[in-house]
Parts: sequence; C-alpha cells; structure tokens
Amino acid sequence: MANKVIIPEDHRFAYEQAIRLAGAQIVSVQTPDELSSALGTGEVAMVCLLGRNEGSSSLPLDTLLASAHAAGVPVLINAAGLSPANPDRWIGRGADLVVYAGGKYLRGPQSTAIVLGRRKLCEAMWWNSAPHQAFGRSMKVGKEEAIGAVVALDRWINSAAAEKERDGWRPRLQSIAVHLHDIAGVETNVLSWAGSVTAIRLKVSWDKSVIPLDAEGLRLALLRQRPRILIHDFWSTPTSIILDPINLSDDEADTVGRALSAIFVRSQEFATSAQVPPAETDVTGLWLVELSFVRGRKEHRIELRQHGTEVTGIHQTATSHGRIVGKIRGSKIELEAEHEATPIHLFYRFEGMVGRDGSIVGTARFGGAAPEHLGPVFKGQYGPGTWRATRIAINQFGAVPAGDGVISEGREC
Repeated sequence: MANKVIIPEDHRFAYEQAIRLAGAQIVSVQTPDELSSALGTGEVAMVCLLGRNEGSSSLPLDTLLASAHAAGVPVLINAAGLSPANPDRWIGRGADLVVYAGGKYLRGPQSTAIVLGRRKLCEAMWWNSAPHQAFGRSMKVGKEEAIGAVVALDRWINSAAAEKERDGWRPRLQSIAVHLHDIAGVETNVLSWAGSVTAIRLKVSWDKSVIPLDAEGLRLALLRQRPRILIHDFWSTPTSIILDPINLSDDEADTVGRALSAIFVRSQEFATSAQVPPAETDVTGLWLVELSFVRGRKEHRIELRQHGTEVTGIHQTATSHGRIVGKIRGSKIELEAEHEATPIHLFYRFEGMVGRDGSIVGTARFGGAAPEHLGPVFKGQYGPGTWRATRIAINQFGAVPAGDGVISEGREC
C-alpha cells in the first residue's frame, strides 16, 4: 500500500501529525527533481500543500500538479485557515481535494471540516469513516455537528448576512486605528494576503523608545484591565501585534481601540522597571536537571555560561539539544531552550531561584511553535512542570570533559 505523503519543505505545518496518525510517512521535498524522484517510487499516496503558503512556495500548485497527476497521485490543499468560495479557487486550478475548517470563518462546529473535490476520493473518505467500522471511526464527527457544518457553509456562501459580516471587517479595523492615530510612536497598517480569502488584519506597531512596552507586556496589560481583552500572539514581534476582526462586533472593536489607546498613552505605568539588579551568583557550569511533568519525571542536562546578567548555553535531552538564552537578576533565573525540529520547534521555559545551597528550584513550561507563532501561548501549550537543577561540574567554559555529558533519559510530557 502506498503510505507516503509528499509535503514541500516550505509547506510543512504544525497539524501534519494528523497525517502521521493515519499511518502515513511524510516525505519532504524542495525541488522539482526531488518531487519527481519521490513520485517515481510508487509509494506516494498523496501530495499535500498548505494553502496560505502556496503563493510564496518554490513548489506551488501549478508547478507540481502535472507531475503528481502523471504519477496518479492526488493533490490535497490544506486550506483550514482560509475561506471557501463558490466556485472553489483550488479545485478550479486542478487540485483534487481541499479541506476547510468548519469552526473558523464558517463559524460552524469546531470539530468539523469541509472536504471538497473529486467524487471518488470523497466517497472513499465516507466509506472509511463513521458510521462504518473502518479506521476513520476513531475520528467520528456527530451527525448534529455534520449538519451544523453544512448549514454554516451554506450561510457563508449564500447568505446576505454573512456577506454583510465580511463587509464589516475593514470598518472594524479602521475604528481601532482611529483611536491610535494621534499617539506618538504608534503606527497602524491594514494587511491583506493576496491569492487567498483570509480576513484582512490590522498591524499595530510602535517605537519602543517612545512606548516602553514589548508585545508580551501589552498582552498582559490588556488582560489586567476591565473588560479583559485577550489578543493572540500570531505573527507578533517585540514591537508589533496583529489584530483580527472576525470575532469582533462593532462595539467590541471600539472597546479594543479605546483599551489600546489608554495603555499606549499610559505606557510608562505598565512598563517594567528599567533598573536591573546585578546577579548574586554565577551559574556557569554543567547542571543535572530533574524535570517533573504532569505525569512522569525525566533527567536532562544544561550547560550554562554567564556573562553579567545574561546567560547562554545548551539544553540536552536524550534525543535532541537546544540553544539556551536567559538572564539572572539577583537570585532569580529565567531560561528558554529552543530545540529545532520540523514542522515546529520545541520550547522549554525555566524560571527559578538559586538557593543558598547552590541548587536551582522553580517552575517550567513546555510547548511547540511554528515561526509565525513564536509567542508565549504556543511556547507553553504543552503544559507546566517543575524543575530542580544541581551543578555537577564546572570549568572555565562551563562544561565537563568529553564523554561525561551523556544523559540516559529524554523529554516526556
């Protein structure tokens, strides 16, 4: 049985574990030659593209379609974060299947999706899914949810009310921007993504020399005020955020604009103190870290180098190693380890206090994030834990002799 799914390197996405869960092996390609070679094995069941990346890809749909079809391999578009239209733009360009989320633009049940495309492929999905006793039964969607998704799709395509909602996106963003227009150091820009129907969004950026806040500080300030406002950290930078109008009413957009304006105007009150206490100890060295997860414990090792209040190093598990950056203020230490992986990087966030006995005790948080999601929400999405670190060796480089740094157990959460 063909059990491989080709995904171009610049189309890899966080939710592709659904493909692996079905038993398929993902094959990543970067060039037309690599694509042809993979297709030539006869082991490929499908080619999968990420719709929102298609316009900037080195292997767009138009480039790979002929090769895939010549090999008898269907092409599926993951358009979960995009909006369906009639006629469908992807099917019109030759794709065999396209998948849309039921719970995003359509506002249907969150557990549903809409699959459009070739009849025989759609029928094959049906016969292998509930209510039939095939492997798709484990991914059962209730009949009530299925009806809800169909109604939501019909409303999105055919209802004047849905069209009116879409027409309201820009005015809502403009109402937010109006509140920020005259604030020194703040800029707004309405963004749109050509080639796919996604909501336009508002980018709010600021000059940190004028507004002494970073994006995380702004997010926390909005959560502390009333009414509480939660902004997501998609595509954010230290001095910019992106606002989405889809889930806002006109009144709510005005509320968001007023809240942002108030925080920017009073940003000095929300900014953290610029006074940095000196480090009370030097954490340079090799440390044994005992990690406790929600369930289970593991031992990792970290090698740290300290320069003043800044800390860098390496975090080692049984299967990978990641770069550490952090800081120590007084006896409080904060570290973040980033492990490069495809399709998302893994993150370990450590916070703790250096005790009188030299050990470090504190809390940890674990997560995974794609490049566009490098904020605290995704970096902590796998939950909390605790850690205790004991220094086991030190030299001028903060390391131990070769061969002594091997660990026996890896990450588990």
